[in-house]
Parts: sequence; C-alpha cells; structure tokens
Amino acid sequence: MNLNLRPKRRPVPAIPIVSLIDIMVILLIFFIATTTFREKKVQMKINLPDSKTMGATESKPEVRKSITLTKTREVFLDGNPVEIEKLADSLLKLKAANPGVKLELEADTDTALGSLMKIWDALRAAGFTINEVPARIQRSGGK
Repeated sequence: MNLNLRPKRRPVPAIPIVSLIDIMVILLIFFIATTTFREKKVQMKINLPDSKTMGATESKPEVRKSITLTKTREVFLDGNPVEIEKLADSLLKLKAANPGVKLELEADTDTALGSLMKIWDALRAAGFTINEVPARIQRSGGK
C-alpha cells in the first residue's frame, strides 16, 4: 500500500495580461475622449457659504457673468475690479454691449450686509431685478 501524504500541486492559473492591457488602453481613450473641460475663470479667493438643500438641481448650465464680492469688500465684475460706487455704470455698459447678459452674485461668507445692499442698489439702477441675479452658494459636504 502506497500512501501519498503530499497534496497534489495544482497548476497556477495563467492570467492573460496582454488582453487586460488592451482593455485598459481602450478605457483610457474613452475617458479622455468624453471628458469635458470647464472654461477657465479668473480666480479670486473667496469662501462661499454652504447649503444642504439649495443649488442641488439645475436643468442646464447657463453661462453667467459674475459679480464677486470678497471678504475685504473688493468688487469684481466678470473678473475685472470695479469700485462699488461705479458698479451701476459698469453694469449699464455691460448691458448695452450684451443686452441678454445674465449675472450671478458670488459673495464671501464674511461679507458685510451693507456691501451687498450697495450691490443690489447698483443692480436696480442698471435695470436688473434681484430675482434675475441668483447668489452662488456652495453645497456643504454633509447630507
């Protein structure tokens, strides 16, 4: 009687690496071809306020010119610095050059309410209503 106490060695399965590399290349080409790139905006360092419910859904993205108000009360119209007293004139010039222009308001979390009131007054003087100019709000990470 011959007892073989050693377990039989199973052959190591071979993984076809070449076909996996082909699949990876195809996926890489697909992701590169379908990636959309955003238009580069002039960057100002502001902290947008968070909201868990607002700004969650939007039917289609609209291209809007931004009115940015920083923590230090600097005002930018579409990335260009503007004095808050001359904002109404700048808005009128922008509206004359582009009659269908749409605006959005980006204000820092620590912005003073008085500065926002001056911007809203300038918008009304230029013929915009506050309802036409939405505020840009950053969604918070929590649900």
